[in-house]
Amino acid sequence: MSPKKDIEIVAAGHTCLDLIPAFTIKDKVDKMTDVLVPGKMINMGKCVVVGGGPVTNAGVSIRRLGVKTELIGKVGDDDFGKQIICWYEEHEGHFKGIKMVKGESTSYTIAICIPGIDRFYLHHCGANDTFGYDDMDFDLVGKSKLMLFGYPPWMKKIYNNNGAELTKILKKTKEMGTTTVLDLSLPDINSPAGQCDWKSILTDWIPYSDIMVPSAEEIFYFLYKDKFIEKKNKLGPKETVLDHMSVKEISDLGKDMIKMGTPIAMVKCGCRGLYLRTGNKDQLKRLGAANCKDLDNWANRELWFPVYQEEEFVGALGSGDSAIAGFLSAFVRGMSIENCLRYANAAGSMNVTVPDGLSWNKGFEDLTRRIKAGWKTKDMTINESGWRKEREFWVGPDNRGKWES
Repeated sequence: MSPKKDIEIVAAGHTCLDLIPAFTIKDKVDKMTDVLVPGKMINMGKCVVVGGGPVTNAGVSIRRLGVKTELIGKVGDDDFGKQIICWYEEHEGHFKGIKMVKGESTSYTIAICIPGIDRFYLHHCGANDTFGYDDMDFDLVGKSKLMLFGYPPWMKKIYNNNGAELTKILKKTKEMGTTTVLDLSLPDINSPAGQCDWKSILTDWIPYSDIMVPSAEEIFYFLYKDKFIEKKNKLGPKETVLDHMSVKEISDLGKDMIKMGTPIAMVKCGCRGLYLRTGNKDQLKRLGAANCKDLDNWANRELWFPVYQEEEFVGALGSGDSAIAGFLSAFVRGMSIENCLRYANAAGSMNVTVPDGLSWNKGFEDLTRRIKAGWKTKDMTINESGWRKEREFWVGPDNRGKWES
C-alpha cells in the first residue's frame, strides 16, 4: 500500500556550508588581480555563514515560500557539519533527512564576489562525494509528491559508473509515484568529473526526470562539450559562454531534453531569463503525484521569460536555486505554466539583491504582491525566425499550447 503523500516537496543531494566574505570595495573592478594581490592585506566586511547547496538554497527557499518541505543530505561530524546542523535547528527546525556521518568532512563553499567581476567559488565536495542510494531516506521520498535532486556532477559516487547510483535513485522515486526534478551543476572541465561522458550519463538520467532545470551552460557542456570548449576558448574579459549562446542553441537544448525523455525542460539563462519547453499531453500525464493541473495549458509550449528588474544587484549566489524554488512552489500549487515562470523569475530576481541564497525570501505572498503590482521585466529582444513577443513573454516557433485564462 502506497504511503500517504503528506509532504509536498523533498529536496535531496548536494549539501554544504556557504561562507561569503563581503568585499567593501565601492567601485566596480576591471581585473581580479587589482584586488587579489599577493602579500596585500585586504580589509573585508562581515562574512555571511549559512547553509548552502541546492538542498538548502532551493529546499529551504521552497519551505519559506509556504510549501511543506523536507531535506535529504549528508554532512561530516566536523565543525562545519555541526554548524550546518545548528543553522538548520536555529532557523528552520529539525530535518531528519540530513545525516551526520562520523569521520567524514563537510562540504563548504567560499564565494568570492568582487564588484564588477563574475563570482567564483572555492569548493570542497566533502561528504557529498560519498552520498549514494543508501543515504536516501525513501520514507520521506515516498511521502512526498515531488523530489528535487540537485548538483549530481559535484557528487562523486553519484556520477561514477556512468551515473548508475542516481539512475537507481530516480527509478526508485518514480516507482513510488513521486514526481522527479533534476538540477545540474558545472564541474571543473579539468577535474575527473569534467572528463566523464556526460551525454551518456544524461541519456540514463533524463528519462527518469519529469522536470529538468539546468542552466544553459551546464546542459550545453554536457550535451555539446566540444562546442562549449570552443566558445570558452574565445571568451573576452568578463565574458561567459552564455553570452555567446544563440537563442537557437538554447532552444535546441530544450528540444534535446524533451527528445531524451523529460516532459518539462526549463533552462536557466542568468540575466537573460528563463527558457521553457514542454512535451505533449501523453508525456505530461506520466509526471506522478505532482502533476500539471491543466494539460492544455502545459502541453507543447515554448516560452522565454525575461528577468524582472531588480532593485539593486548584490550577487548571484544561489539565484538559480531560488528560481527553481519559485517555479516549484507555484507548480505544486497547480498554477499555470505562465505563472510558474513568473514566480521563478521573481524569486531569482529577488535573490540577486542579497549576498546569500536565502535572505531575499519574504514569502510567497510577497512575490505575489510584486507580480500583481506590474513588476516590469528587463528589455530583451529575440530576432530569430519564428519568435514573437506576446504578453510579457517571447513565444517560440514550437509553441502550440493554450494560454492561461
